[in-house]
Amino acid sequence: MEAKVFLVGAGPGDPGLLTLKAVEVIRHADSIVYDRLANHEILELARDDAELVDVGKRPDRHPVPQEEINRILAKKALEGKRVVRLKGGDPFVFGRGGEEALFLTKMGIPFEVIPGITSAIAVPAYAGIPVTHRNTSSALHIFTGHACAQRTEDIDWRIVAKLDGTLIFLMGLRKIDKIVENLLVYGKSPETPIAVIMEGTTLRQKTVCGRLSDIMEKVRSAAMKNPALIVVGDVVNLSKDLDWYEKGLNRAREREMSGKRILITGSLSEEDKDTGMRFLPQEVALLKNEGAEVIHCPVLKISPAYHDLEELLEKIECFDWLIFTSKNGVESFFAALGKKRFDARRLKNVRIAATGARTREMLEEHFLFPDVVPEEYTSLNLLEMLEQEKSVGNVAVVTSDIGGEELISGLRRAGFCARKVVAYKNEPNYEKRDRLVRELDRGIDIAIFTSPSTFRSIQVLAGESIEKIKSARIAAIGPTTKKAIEKEGFKVDIMPEEHTLEGIIREILKRGM
Repeated sequence: MEAKVFLVGAGPGDPGLLTLKAVEVIRHADSIVYDRLANHEILELARDDAELVDVGKRPDRHPVPQEEINRILAKKALEGKRVVRLKGGDPFVFGRGGEEALFLTKMGIPFEVIPGITSAIAVPAYAGIPVTHRNTSSALHIFTGHACAQRTEDIDWRIVAKLDGTLIFLMGLRKIDKIVENLLVYGKSPETPIAVIMEGTTLRQKTVCGRLSDIMEKVRSAAMKNPALIVVGDVVNLSKDLDWYEKGLNRAREREMSGKRILITGSLSEEDKDTGMRFLPQEVALLKNEGAEVIHCPVLKISPAYHDLEELLEKIECFDWLIFTSKNGVESFFAALGKKRFDARRLKNVRIAATGARTREMLEEHFLFPDVVPEEYTSLNLLEMLEQEKSVGNVAVVTSDIGGEELISGLRRAGFCARKVVAYKNEPNYEKRDRLVRELDRGIDIAIFTSPSTFRSIQVLAGESIEKIKSARIAAIGPTTKKAIEKEGFKVDIMPEEHTLEGIIREILKRGM
């Protein structure tokens, strides 16, 4: 497809509000240029090899000026890439998307706008405030709070104060004193309803309702912070009856998992075979339903390695067993088959073993049905099953660059001639470093590790912040991971009987930790 820039609205915060078209272009993008209001879960939709460029802005701190963002978009597109400019809310509602579009037009670069659900409508809706309502408000007016510093400059308050309907001020919390003052000075009644909604559509949403006469005191008492949105008008009164979202949050907060911050460091999402969209395992949704905040920060970057695999395929008739230790190894193996145009019928005399359910499922998707899969998903249990087979021979262990050593040593002791085949490389995901440190600094209640390499990578990425893991409950997927973590002086509190991510989550829910 031709190089193009897509100006994509990421919505107000809840990743479930992303449009289907936005999902499609994010999944196929070569480069994603995103700002701070884009939920990080949305970035998990990107291809593993996609380039992620953080140009996030914060109030009074613009690390990447708009002119530089324009140049980045143009540069990436002129390199022949499909570029997604991911913006919070809608790109054309105070998102400066129009400026970017004009710049791209001037440069002769094709672009497409994919609207997002603007926070001006979605956030009040999540607070139980319909921005229009028959007999209450038939008009909607949206302003940016950045223009509210002066009484008459930028906004004509004489007109604004006399407008009928609902007034929405985006990014207005820092100027709320000026907004309230100007509305009162130019004629709004002190009894006019007003609401301030913080971090709308997220698990941290908080709404404060009041009147123009008392809202400042209520905002200070509630310690409201940005990002926040202000709603002025009679529709605010409807939130008493229509506050569906925060009532649900409050019910969740009464549960044992309420407010717990759970860090998952491994790969999480699965892909729907029909739509190509990714989704979270059901168990993760259960954690969220119980009031937990799930932070998915994959600390590993997986990259295929074909050299060993190609050598293996050339000599496949020499091997009696193929052992796969992960679904990543299976994916790389079949990619190598395609690359070499290797006929799968040549595998007819090779027996196949897999260390776990996910690995087995991935093999079966390619119509290879393993001869051996241990009931408990560990290399040790697999080794015991192979020993019971009372057969020896040449074994290829398809694994990562840093995995498989314990299994290979055991196979050799049992009389097998075992060879390690590196199918993929595990490397620290440096693109997640800043987010990881930020989340650790905010505090973690439970940290989940799905392999020794996820723990080693977090050590590399977190630096001194790794010590903050010691104050959390640590969950390890199995004995090998537990051993690697405890070797570094950290205590493992949770290891499930079923050595899977789902097993860990079920154990956490059972304990109500």
